[in-house]
Amino acid sequence: MKKAIFYTYSGDYEWLVAVSIKSIIDHYISEEVIDILVFTDKKFDDQQATIKKLPKLSGKTQIKISFWRFPDWINRITNNISKRFPAVTFLRLGIPIEFQEFDTMLYLDADTLVYTDIHDVFNQLKSETIAGVLDIFHYLNTSDAKILKQYNETYHIADASKYINSGVLLYNNQRYAQKWTIEALVNDINEGQFKHFPDQELINKKFNPNILILAHEYNYQENNAFLNHWHVPENYKKTLIAAEQKVKIKHFLPLPKPSSPLIGFRDHFDSDWWQTATELKHLLS
Repeated sequence: MKKAIFYTYSGDYEWLVAVSIKSIIDHYISEEVIDILVFTDKKFDDQQATIKKLPKLSGKTQIKISFWRFPDWINRITNNISKRFPAVTFLRLGIPIEFQEFDTMLYLDADTLVYTDIHDVFNQLKSETIAGVLDIFHYLNTSDAKILKQYNETYHIADASKYINSGVLLYNNQRYAQKWTIEALVNDINEGQFKHFPDQELINKKFNPNILILAHEYNYQENNAFLNHWHVPENYKKTLIAAEQKVKIKHFLPLPKPSSPLIGFRDHFDSDWWQTATELKHLLS
C-alpha cells in the first residue's frame, strides 16, 4: 500500500512545515518508503532544497520529499475565500482526488508536531473513506443538547457531535475520488454558504456522519489549561486530559504559533516544538 503525507502552504509557513517534517523523520522507524508532498505557491529556493535534504541528513532515505506547485483548478475558486482563508485552504480537499497513485494520504497543517511513527496514524484507517479528529470546540459545546441542535441547523450536517477538525485528515484516495471529483469540489466551494471555517464546514457537510472519528491524541488541538473556562461534563474533560498523556500529533491551534519569539513557553508542547526547531538548526549547520 502506497502512502503519502502532504502539506499545503503559502506565505511565511515554511519554517513551521520544516519543523513538522523534522518531527515525522525523528519518529519514523519503518523501512517502508513514504512520500512527503509539499504544495506551495512560493518560488523554489534554497530553503526548499534544504528541506528536501532532511531525510538524507537524518539517515532516513526511505522518506522522499518533493515540492509541488498549486494545481490549476485552484484558480477557479471565486467564492468563500478571504485573507484568513485563501484558496490554498481548499487544496487539502482536492489533492487526494488527483493523486490516485497513492492508496492513502495524510494531510497535516503546517502547525503540527508529530510524536509517533506516522504509520501508527495510517493504520487507523481500514475501509473507511476519510478519518479525522473531533473539533475541540464543537466537541465541548455539543455536550449541551440545545447547542448541538443549533450546530446541526447552522452547518447543515447530520450530526454536529461528529464534526471534525480539518487540520489532520486521513484519506482512502480511491474511495474518496469515487465520491468527489475536482469539478464537483470547485462547484461546491463556489456555491457553498459557510459560516466560519469554509474548508472544515465543507468536508463535514459532504461526509458527516460517515467519517471515521479518531481519538483526540491524533489531533490534540489545545492544552488542558483552557478546560477551566468550559462548563462541560467531567467525562469530556477526563477524555481530553487522558489524551494529553499519549499525544500522537499536536496541532498548535491557538494563535500565536509556537514559532513566535515574542511569547513564552505556554506548555511542554511549545518547548518540544522549539527543541525540534533547534535540533533542525544544528542538523543544517
